[in-house]
Amino acid sequence: MRMKMEAVCLVLAILCISFPVTASASNKNRVSVITEGYVKAVEGRQLIPGISDNGARHMAGTVALVEGDGVVIVTDPGMVANRKMITDGLKKNGVTPEEVTHVFISHHHPDHTVNIALFPNAELIDFWGIYQGDFWQDHPDEYEIAPGIKVFQTPGHTKEDASLVVETDKGTIVLTHLWWTQDKTPDKDPIAWDQKILEEQRRKIDKIADWIIPGHGKRFSNRHDDGIPITK
Repeated sequence: MRMKMEAVCLVLAILCISFPVTASASNKNRVSVITEGYVKAVEGRQLIPGISDNGARHMAGTVALVEGDGVVIVTDPGMVANRKMITDGLKKNGVTPEEVTHVFISHHHPDHTVNIALFPNAELIDFWGIYQGDFWQDHPDEYEIAPGIKVFQTPGHTKEDASLVVETDKGTIVLTHLWWTQDKTPDKDPIAWDQKILEEQRRKIDKIADWIIPGHGKRFSNRHDDGIPITK
């Protein structure tokens, strides 16, 4: 019996050497918030865009860095008080603008897009396409940029909204404009293309997201201790 056990152990040792255990794709993926977004009223002026001709506000989108297998992705590089906030944030993470391989935009509003030209070598990805130079390539829903990093079509805020779904060793992180802020407000999007469709997409993302990075706020946990989504 002892000789049989020794033989089994020897075989297992050989298999471990021949087929080493490798980290899963999710363990390779990392998400870092570069700048935290916000929407702030200007005294005496209309906060919500398009409600009146007296609107004015301070607005910045949340910009994040997603690193995965062979990809370096910047998300929603839009309005910030100073674009150095983006480049300095990348530098703190050991990344230069030239090293960014992809820019993902959740939708086409300027507060999420005005700084996409900071990344000269990057492919731009939105809800239905990939763009670089004069080349435009379509992609399907749930398109996988790299292992464990997918683009989901999530219309609602606009017809062209998308969410970036990233599998990590800390759970599934979703970068999305289905919610504006970290407290999941406003519950009713004041400029939504279609509120009913937006709510359907929220339910879809609630089922898969452990963490959410909203369009204009901090990353927040989307799960109670029992694993049930935190809803408003």
